[in-house]
Amino acid sequence: MKPRMAVIVCLLFFGIIGYITAAVAGDVKQGDKVTIVTPGTMARLCPYPNCGQDQHITRIPKGMSLKVEGINEVKAGMMTVTWFEVTYKKKRGWISIYDTDKQ
Repeated sequence: MKPRMAVIVCLLFFGIIGYITAAVAGDVKQGDKVTIVTPGTMARLCPYPNCGQDQHITRIPKGMSLKVEGINEVKAGMMTVTWFEVTYKKKRGWISIYDTDKQ
């Protein structure tokens, strides 16, 4: 594949993925429930959206259902990632849409 065609294919692919993600995330409203789907206890509760790997408050186990208290979209390169504000074990923070059943 020629470099120019590869760029076009990538832009189309990420544009479609971004559109699909935005459509699903747009269906989630404050007060809705989301369920953690990330295996084990890999889902991170962050003090702010898009926190670094070692900056999380705690980890949340798979299967935990949480009420969305806020929604924030963060631009990450060419993508926009949706973060949900939740409370887990009396600790308030942010989880990525990619850790939930709304991805």
